[in-house]
Amino acid sequence: MVNARAAALNPCGNLGSQENTLQLIQEQKVVTSFVDSSSHGQIETLPNRFETSDVVLRRDNQVVLAVFDNSFHVGALCTPFGRSLNCTDQLLAWPDASLAMKTSGFEGITYNPIDDTYFIAQETIKTDQKNVFRANIFETRIVSTNSIPIRVLESCIVNWNFASDNKGIEGLEFVSHQGTGKSYLLGLCEANGCNHKSTSDNDGRILVLEKKKANNKESCSWEPIGTIAMPTWVHFGDYSALSIYHRKAIDLPAYVAVTSQERSQVWVGMIEEINQAPFFSLSSLNNNTIYDLPRTSVTTPECGMKYCNIEGVAWQGGNELILVSDKAKTDQDTQCIEKDQSVHYFFLP
Repeated sequence: MVNARAAALNPCGNLGSQENTLQLIQEQKVVTSFVDSSSHGQIETLPNRFETSDVVLRRDNQVVLAVFDNSFHVGALCTPFGRSLNCTDQLLAWPDASLAMKTSGFEGITYNPIDDTYFIAQETIKTDQKNVFRANIFETRIVSTNSIPIRVLESCIVNWNFASDNKGIEGLEFVSHQGTGKSYLLGLCEANGCNHKSTSDNDGRILVLEKKKANNKESCSWEPIGTIAMPTWVHFGDYSALSIYHRKAIDLPAYVAVTSQERSQVWVGMIEEINQAPFFSLSSLNNNTIYDLPRTSVTTPECGMKYCNIEGVAWQGGNELILVSDKAKTDQDTQCIEKDQSVHYFFLP
C-alpha cells in the first residue's frame, strides 16, 4: 500500500500497471443494441440516451438486464454467449405507460433466486419533509418473452434519510443469511458515511435492509438493521456499484466487487456472515486487491481515465466482470465520451 506522503507526491500511484489493470474483452454502446434491430419508426420512439446505471446477469448467462437512471425501460442485452445462441436484444417497457418518458432514478438491480424476482432501486424520491429524501425499491417479475415483460409486485420505501436527492443508494444486492434464515437487501451508499457532506475518502458504507411487510396500518418498507463498513484502506471518493459472486447457490462467504466512478477502479474482496447485526462483514483478499480500468496515460491530471462513468457491475464467473457506464458529463474529455452509455466485459488479471 502507498503511504499518505507518497500518495501526495504521486497521486496516480502505480495506476496503469498491467498486474492491476482489468483486461478488456469487448464493449458496445447500448444504443447500437436497439438501433441495429429497429425499424425507422421504432428508432423514433427510443429514449434519446441510455444512462446505464446498473446491471445484473440473468441465471442462464445469455442476457444482462440493465437499468437506466433517465428511463423506466429495462434493457435485456445479450451477452457474447447469448449472441452465439441467436439471442436478440430487447428494450422492455415499464407496465405503467404514463412513466414511459419520465426519469426513473434507477440506480440498482438485483436478482432474488428464492422467489425468481428482481429488485430495482430508485436512488431517492422526495418525502413530505424539506431536504429529506429516501430510496424506493420495486420488486418485479421480468420475463422478456411475455406480452407484458415487467410486472411490478410491490413498491417499498427504504426507511433511511438522505439529505441530497443525488447521493442515495447506488448499488443493490440480494443476500441470504444462513444463521438467521432470513434474506436481506444490501444498499450501497454513494457517499462516504452515507452522508453527502462527508469529507472522508475511506468510509464506504452498505445499508443492510430487512423487509417489513405491509399491514392494515402501514405500507411495506425496508428497514435498516445496520451498516457494513468497507475496509478503511480503500480510498474512494464515491461508490457506484456492488455485486456478489456466489461460487455455489447463495451461500457465503463469496467474492464481492465495489466500483468507484471517480477513481475508475474496482475493489474486490470477500463478504461473509457474522452472528450479530449487521449480520455481514467485508474483508480484503490477501493482496488487498484494487483493480484499475484501462487508462490512456497516467501523466494527465485525471490519471489518464477513459472509463469515467462506471455505474454498474456484475460478475460473470469468478474471473470476469461486466461493467456499464452512465452518460458522460458535459465537462469530461473526449475519451470519456467514447466509453459512456456502454456495456464492457473485462477479465480480472
